[in-house]
Amino acid sequence: MNTQKLMVAGLLSMATLASCQNNANQENTQKEQAKMELAATPADSLDTLTTSIPVDSANKMISSYLTSISGQSNQLNSLIVDAGSLRNYLKNPSIKHVKLMFAHTLDYINSGHSGQNAAYTSGALTLIIAGYDANGNYVLDSKGGVEDYAAPCPDKCPTSGTASNSTITQ
Repeated sequence: MNTQKLMVAGLLSMATLASCQNNANQENTQKEQAKMELAATPADSLDTLTTSIPVDSANKMISSYLTSISGQSNQLNSLIVDAGSLRNYLKNPSIKHVKLMFAHTLDYINSGHSGQNAAYTSGALTLIIAGYDANGNYVLDSKGGVEDYAAPCPDKCPTSGTASNSTITQ
């Protein structure tokens, strides 16, 4: 009789522990699933317009790109923009969004490569930065233009500080 009671008590204890473990595993699985769903959410036109992303997500995205071009030292890693110039342009309160457009540099075009695929060659690509208003119309700067110059990295990369790293560090 005592053996049966001990066996029943043991089985109940195991069932209770298994239930607790299942709940903990289920919670962990749900948390991991939520993270995966968030990471797998397709980008839409508003995906990055109103929020920042965690540094680890940014680094995952950057690292994926850098891995895709690894071993090619002339490939574009990043573009550096003068913050003062950009701030001055963005002072215009009618600018509601900023459009970043890939473009060939004038040096690349003027050296006979107009309309030719530059792939990701550093020094051949730049960003044209143009703000636009709530109606979707471009907003020009006081000189009737838009931000034109982004320095390519490699070539013009920071050589000191945390910005000299390929990913974001603190």
